[in-house]
Amino acid sequence: MTTTPPPPPDAALQAASDTPSAPAVPSAPPAPPAPGGQPAAVAMQKLTKLASATQVLLIVCGALSAVIIATEAFGIGAITAYLSGDDAAIDSIWAYDQVSAVVNGLSGIAIIVTGVLWAIWQYRAAKQVTGRTRRSPGRHASSWFIPVVNLWFPYQNISDLWRAVGLSRPSWQMAWWGLWLGSNVVVSFSNRVYISAETLEHFRSSMWGSLLGEALLLAAAPLAWMVVRGITRGILQRPEQMVAPRATDAAAPPA
Repeated sequence: MTTTPPPPPDAALQAASDTPSAPAVPSAPPAPPAPGGQPAAVAMQKLTKLASATQVLLIVCGALSAVIIATEAFGIGAITAYLSGDDAAIDSIWAYDQVSAVVNGLSGIAIIVTGVLWAIWQYRAAKQVTGRTRRSPGRHASSWFIPVVNLWFPYQNISDLWRAVGLSRPSWQMAWWGLWLGSNVVVSFSNRVYISAETLEHFRSSMWGSLLGEALLLAAAPLAWMVVRGITRGILQRPEQMVAPRATDAAAPPA
């Protein structure tokens, strides 16, 4: 009885290589990156959180402005009563000093934190529309803190963001900007009067200035809230347009 010898190793390898293999299943393509280099979903999530935090702080600033208005009105009434001969009003004046120090301190902290968050939010919003605005994302954020430049550049940058997301600049934007600038001018003047005040009449004039400045700020707060909400919604509702220019550039043949 004879047996068939096994094929040599080279023949076995050749036979295995001739066997057809199952086709590879293609993997899903990765999510397209946002204009900042991050995945679009991550960038949008960060932008949404920043916008929400900024909007909450704008509400806090508005509420503190309302409290300051009430405090200044109380102080004006106390000084007026004292100057009219009511010696008992001196206790009200001392109470005003204590409450005013606390409330103004809290308001100052809230405005600083809100300003920092706003600048970060605007920086990230501008990164989502890179190439669609006249200034870079960095200049969008820094223009708020540069003297003289901050009188007009931030307004132009916000206008650019509206257009970049395909929306028209709202008619109330000029009112928002005028209220914001007006509040800064009036409050600054009020602080100078307060620092150089030597009589109760001078302090009362400073209180009137503070009251007016906070009223302007209170009126500007809801408009600022609408700016953040409107631009953020515009970016979230048009994510494919935000990354479209880069995808087009990548697909274009070389010149």
